[in-house]
This record gives sequence, C-alpha cells and structure tokens, in this order.
Amino acid sequence: LLKTPTSKSKAQMKFLLASLLMSTSVSAENPFSAPWFCHDLDCPSFTTRETIDSSLEIRSYDTLQWASTVVETASASDAGDIAFHRLFDYISGANEKQEKIDMTAPVLNYIQPGAGPNCNSTFTVSFFVPWQYQTESGPPLPTSSSVFIESKDLGEFAVSSFGGFADDNDMVQEAVALTDKIDESKEVDFNDDATEGNYYFVAYDSPYRLMNRHNEDWIGVKDV
Repeated sequence: LLKTPTSKSKAQMKFLLASLLMSTSVSAENPFSAPWFCHDLDCPSFTTRETIDSSLEIRSYDTLQWASTVVETASASDAGDIAFHRLFDYISGANEKQEKIDMTAPVLNYIQPGAGPNCNSTFTVSFFVPWQYQTESGPPLPTSSSVFIESKDLGEFAVSSFGGFADDNDMVQEAVALTDKIDESKEVDFNDDATEGNYYFVAYDSPYRLMNRHNEDWIGVKDV
C-alpha cells in the first residue's frame, strides 16, 4: 500500500531538493578547480603550460569581471594599502544594493611605472568578482566614484611565484629575474604591454597569514 506523505516527510523532501538545487547552482557558478594558494576562495580561471627551453610557467587567463581602483603614488605598498581600503569598503556594502560580497583571491596590482625614479607610478588594484556575479548583469555597482567594475581580457603571462611578506624591492627583483627568463626563451616574447615596462604583482594572502604565503609577478607574453 502507498503511504500518504506526512508533514515531516514533506519537509525532509523539500530540504533535500533545496540542497540538491544549491549544490547544482554552486558547481555551475564556479567551474574552476582553484589551486591551493587560493585557500578555498573564489579565484579567476586559467590554464597553464610550461616552456620547454626555460621552464617558464605560462598561464592563460579567461576574460572575467573585476572590481578595480586606480592609485597614483611612488610606492606599490602604499598604493596597495589605499586601494585595499577602497575595495574592501565596496565588498562590505558600499554598493548600490548594500550587499556584503565575499572576499576572493588574488588582489591584483597592475603596475605602470613612472617615467623616472622620483615620478609617481600608476597602480590599478583589483579584487576578483565572485563567481556568483560572473554573469551578464554582473555584481552590484559601487557607490564610490573611485571604484569601478571592469571586464579584464588578461591573456597570457609568464609567472614567477615567491613567498614571504613582499615589499616593493621583492616585487621588482622578481620581475627583473622573470624578465631575464623571458629574454632567454625562444618560445615566448614580451607582449606589447610588457614592452612598455608594465607588469602585475599578485597577492593571495591575508596580512595575518604567517606561513606558506604565496605571491606572484606576471609579465605579459606572446608566442614567438
């Protein structure tokens, strides 16, 4: 005989269906299996390969949405501090829907060096927009005029990874070493943006993480 569902069994069934729908939507929203250094936060998707002649790590990034702000100053560290507060305000509710938006990784710092040693450089610092907002409508718009949402067509980069609490000197030294490796390669060359001297410093960790810290420099490349 068929039993009539009780109110308890109906509630259990609704819960199971809701759980199933939730798990399905999460996997659809985030198709990327992020590497360990993202620390279970949403990260931008990429594919990776290695050059044969110089063992360079080459990543190709998908076109995705980022929340960004621009700071002009002489120090990447100072720019990072100023920009982080602007962007953190945005994800904490300074947006048109007053929504709290999850923190993601990495914090991306696009560095356009100044013309001379005493000149300000231009730093475009960005938070990755969580996967749930990687849609046509996008995330809530910022209320601050200094923060904007952009679609970044990043393309291909040679990547250098290093640990510790990175300062301005670390960023530059790693970029110089990476430049030398690209120079030695017969498989890749600098892209147009890199020939202007521009590059990215990429940070994945909270300032409170003491061990197993992960930083990167990215320099744009193209196949030879």
